[in-house]
Amino acid sequence: MSRRLGLGAFAAGLLAAVLSALVRATTPLSEFDVPNADLSLSTGLSAAAVALAGVLGAFTDQWLGVLVSFGVIGFAVTFALQQPILSFIGWFYILVSRPYAVGDRVNIGSVPGDVAEIDFLVTTLWETGGPLASNQPTGRTVTVPNSLVLSSEVVNYGALFDRVWTEIPVQVSYETDLPFVRRLLLDVADGPTVNVAQVESWVVFRLRVLVPPTRAQRVKNRLYERILDRLADHPDRVSFPVSRNR
Repeated sequence: MSRRLGLGAFAAGLLAAVLSALVRATTPLSEFDVPNADLSLSTGLSAAAVALAGVLGAFTDQWLGVLVSFGVIGFAVTFALQQPILSFIGWFYILVSRPYAVGDRVNIGSVPGDVAEIDFLVTTLWETGGPLASNQPTGRTVTVPNSLVLSSEVVNYGALFDRVWTEIPVQVSYETDLPFVRRLLLDVADGPTVNVAQVESWVVFRLRVLVPPTRAQRVKNRLYERILDRLADHPDRVSFPVSRNR
């Protein structure tokens, strides 16, 4: 009886290992499939271990030792699958708590981007910023393991409100009609605020406006053009700082 059970375990483990190997051999691997490939490899190794334990039990009749072996194997498999398991738990946490969804602009750990896809093990982001000076998409994708959600901070720019504050600095000289510039800036956008800072050679007006997180740079570009056009219409009241090299 024990031999039959052992041979059955051997056959089941061998079949699972062969099927896992066939799947890995026939499935093209892309950069987004690396965690899935690791999971498939670990599954194949686990199946092979089950088959080996079945052979030992069949030919030695030492099922107590086989059970101990299964315990050791189970510990080893759990250790090997630690990251995939944590990533799966992270995926479940994302589904329940919804720290972000597809289309949100986020920072996961130190990785900024727009959420493109949420899978069982990974989240794919369209990278923003990167080598670019603005916070616009770079065209690159970044794959982040879902386990990172459990161990690092997640910043969602539109979780509670679909707008974020952004600032547009405008520098003018001290000879400028400062109250006029302040009124002009308040007129170029809906519901803005204006902060003023003095530096050594000029005055900085900082126009604060609410913008959609994924379109902040485009809105800033349009406002900059509108502000510069309005300021250029009043050269008698507005002047800009001039840098003089010594």
